Amino acid sequence: MKRLVAAAAAAASLLGVPAIAQAAEPPPGSAMSSNLEYLARVPDAAGITEGKFDRVRGSDVMVITGRFGFKTYDVSDPADPQPLDTYIPPELAERGYWQNEDMELDTRRKLIIGALDPRHNELAPTECTGGNSDKIANPKCKSGFYVISYADPANLRQVGDFVAMPSGHTSSCIQDCRFIWTGGPARTNNPALDWLGPIYASDPVTNRLVGDGRPIWVTDLRNPNDPKVSDEPVDLWRNDGYTDYSHDVDEDDQGIAWVSGRGGVRGYATSGRHRDPYQNRVRRATPFDPILVAGGGVAGTAQPVMLMHNSGRPTDGAVKASGIKKGSVLVGTEEDFTTPCGASGKIVLSDLTDSWGGEPAQRSTLAKPYRMKALDTFHPFIDTPETANPAAGCSAHYFEIEGPMLGAAWYGQGLRLLDISNARDVRQVGYYRVTGTDPATNPSSNSWDTAFRTDRKRGDLVYLFDMSRGVEILRMKKGVNASRRMKAVAAPSVKRDPLAAKPVGALATNVGDAGVSYVCPLFT
Repeated sequence: MKRLVAAAAAAASLLGVPAIAQAAEPPPGSAMSSNLEYLARVPDAAGITEGKFDRVRGSDVMVITGRFGFKTYDVSDPADPQPLDTYIPPELAERGYWQNEDMELDTRRKLIIGALDPRHNELAPTECTGGNSDKIANPKCKSGFYVISYADPANLRQVGDFVAMPSGHTSSCIQDCRFIWTGGPARTNNPALDWLGPIYASDPVTNRLVGDGRPIWVTDLRNPNDPKVSDEPVDLWRNDGYTDYSHDVDEDDQGIAWVSGRGGVRGYATSGRHRDPYQNRVRRATPFDPILVAGGGVAGTAQPVMLMHNSGRPTDGAVKASGIKKGSVLVGTEEDFTTPCGASGKIVLSDLTDSWGGEPAQRSTLAKPYRMKALDTFHPFIDTPETANPAAGCSAHYFEIEGPMLGAAWYGQGLRLLDISNARDVRQVGYYRVTGTDPATNPSSNSWDTAFRTDRKRGDLVYLFDMSRGVEILRMKKGVNASRRMKAVAAPSVKRDPLAAKPVGALATNVGDAGVSYVCPLFT
């Protein structure tokens, strides 16, 4: 299951194995909880958005993506990644790749699925060199995904042609990457997408943005050299009855595809027979014709725009809540850059109990909205006594769950480790962030994603993928399964960070906020 790793397997691999890694000196300006050790940094990975791991030809390999396109590293020594190859599609080489922030690996066929957002930069001259809103609005700015083979990690190569479609912010694997779901970004003033319905800011209470987004297009990738893209999108009517921004997809261990975006998180069956709440009949679900089975709007978010960035449903029993059945806790991040920091995006743990069957989400309207019950939420400037430069990125972003531990990348606030074993009482038990001292050699944190890894010699590791700093590698002294026994901690205050990365754009809460109706913004 993407982003969720079986705790039992991790624990078994650690039994009787000592952690013998030698800690390195943390960088100047760093703040790190005492249960972490700093091991290494890979600075040539600056510009990164995402990283994932696989074993290829008997070696452990890290694949990363970012402005540079794609890079591979040998991580046989996990604290000392060695570069293998770099690849960027030739037409993007001069101006850089964007954005592929949730890159997928087909570990069976050794394929990278790399989404291309319409806000990418192409070779000049081109019609797609304007600002973000110009690219979103221009139907000629291509979007979709590339397929790259890493069967030989030292010789990356493109497979087939670019797979073009009307969406392209994230591309996610369904059914072991035999199918790909691609969603986002916004569709502000793009006439080619008017058929998706109106854009409203008509919520009578909040005047929030509704309808400004691209849903999911489905690709049959069983033959990577002959992909077949759906004529019609899925995940329609997601925001109180309006088709909106489908941001990212996370498939759980039971095959439910959870689609996060503006309007909440909705779960779809893509196989088997289920009752379709829209058709009021039992039918067979497919990736091209999925069935809504759970989820909906999310209560407890910091902002009413309710842009849920990504999600995960733990199914192994490591995350519990009193009175809630196993598998009915849904974790999601809200992305929002409203200032001050405490008003930015949170992590929200929701109760799925009354959403199963899909009817509550299917019936939700602006007049009578449905929201899942919030079990708990977390934000470092609400739940711990921290302060920070309000210009820094203060929104939650991607996370990974292993057993009872959640590792979250929090833009300018770096890494946050949370004990979520009790979904009604989320606690921060670890942190790492850097207040920069030099923009070239030691920039401030701008963290985008995390990954947990277990190494026989070094114990439980956390890889932090940071847009400004590259890849940073830390070790948890007691391991992920000790989170219940760890004390709650707060990072030290940082009142001003002159090197903090500043988000260029944020979420729009009103239609009139031209130019900022998208998420995952560029940073200065």
